[in-house]
Amino acid sequence: MPELASDMTEADLLSWLVKPGDSVRAGDLIAEIETDKSTVEFESPVSGTLLEILVPGGTDGVAVGTVLALFEGDADAASPAPPEEPQGAAPEPESKPAPEPAARAAAQPEPAPVAAPTAKSASGASATALARRVAGQTGVDLDAVAGTGPGGRITKSDVQAAKPARPAQPEKPAQPQATGASADKAETPPSSFQSDTPFRIEPLSRMRRTIATRLQQSKQTIPHFYLHVDCAIDRLLDLRKKLNAEGRRISVNDFIVRASALALIEVPGANVSYSDEGLVYYERADVAVAVATDGGLVTPLVREADRKELEQLSDEIRDLATRAREGKLTPREYQGGSFTVSNLGMFGVDSVYPIVNPPQSCILGVGAGTEQPVVRDGKVAVGHQMTLTLSADHRAVDGAVGAQLLAAIKRRVEDPLEMLL
Repeated sequence: MPELASDMTEADLLSWLVKPGDSVRAGDLIAEIETDKSTVEFESPVSGTLLEILVPGGTDGVAVGTVLALFEGDADAASPAPPEEPQGAAPEPESKPAPEPAARAAAQPEPAPVAAPTAKSASGASATALARRVAGQTGVDLDAVAGTGPGGRITKSDVQAAKPARPAQPEKPAQPQATGASADKAETPPSSFQSDTPFRIEPLSRMRRTIATRLQQSKQTIPHFYLHVDCAIDRLLDLRKKLNAEGRRISVNDFIVRASALALIEVPGANVSYSDEGLVYYERADVAVAVATDGGLVTPLVREADRKELEQLSDEIRDLATRAREGKLTPREYQGGSFTVSNLGMFGVDSVYPIVNPPQSCILGVGAGTEQPVVRDGKVAVGHQMTLTLSADHRAVDGAVGAQLLAAIKRRVEDPLEMLL
């Protein structure tokens, strides 16, 4: 299992794209691996013939460094026959060099070897660790499941296709309930969670577990403070309309990301991260953009956002967001950075108080741009207003520094021509 990111300790092996006996060249795609935020296609580090798969597809929680499969080197790099073989006798035409123990095991047509992450059900069928976990959470009896994996192994999809087993008797016979609600409860998968309302439980994905852990850690260990300001965006909307009339595809969020990146360079005291060794000051603005996906929130990173023109920035954000929703980002594309923009304005939300995304120190929540009464030159008029909320780590950023950063962002949002120069 490769270490796809510096803080990665394990990942899920979703599937193999090759099978024993296939010839593979270095760089060929051989497997799909799911990290905490994306699905990564794993390239073979070697050339040769795949002899044996040690960890089957559908196994979750595979530790970094675990041996996934065994390869025999290609013909050019193959070593001569083992020295213990007798010399002199010419091999018969159909004979081959004696394979190593792993090769002999893979060559057997009988059921594939059972890897460490698998176990057998009472009926003798082996099941992957992921299949056992899903079975336990959904109440499926593995003895009644027919495996479709190699050697009859039970996979996650086999379990999901099976019907949960109903408990023969209620767990609490002392409660004489026989209503429709109790019947619904009887069909509910066994769980430590209890409720009178019918419910179902979906197993946590690796992404959702990671989001839960990181955000809980953030709120428990980072002292947040919040600043918010209202911005007039009439000029920004007019400029956007003119640019898009020329065939461009600029969004309001693109302006916000650009304004944030330039403001971070103007206020370097906010472009920092806290560490036990000291404050880390960044020399450029790598800005993450929060993207909602079916599996959870992903924050792909626009590197050197302060050095990119608005149109280039827009194209990159659109590409990152598309691949984030498809689960095709590499770990480098969503890890690191010094700042995040979280925009919920498209949902009509007036203001957002986001949670700091460590190791970053600041995150900007963006609300909807709406028509509101505003005072201009002592007169009441109608204008478009947008609320920006800055959440900051008080260990690294003081209130005054946060206020300077928010003021620098507001100035650019209200005078967007500055961002085109």
